[in-house]
Amino acid sequence: MKKALKINNIYVNMETIVAFDLNYKIDGNRALYLLTNSTELPFLEIEENDIATSECTDYQAQKVISSEYNRIKRELCVYMGVVL
Repeated sequence: MKKALKINNIYVNMETIVAFDLNYKIDGNRALYLLTNSTELPFLEIEENDIATSECTDYQAQKVISSEYNRIKRELCVYMGVVL
């Protein structure tokens, strides 16, 4: 069964993720970097940012609050079999 990872209003098929970086940083903030084999979404940056902002305008650079960041990281690790 295909599993989708929900990030804001984007759904990423977990089967398309070929590499990821759990220690990625953007301007000093924690972030995740996902590399996929999809032509529509070849990569995705997910930055933890607790400052309330309007919707992300860059489709490949999403900002999420801490609780969402932790959920995304946990779901990704469980699906990929990574133990933290």
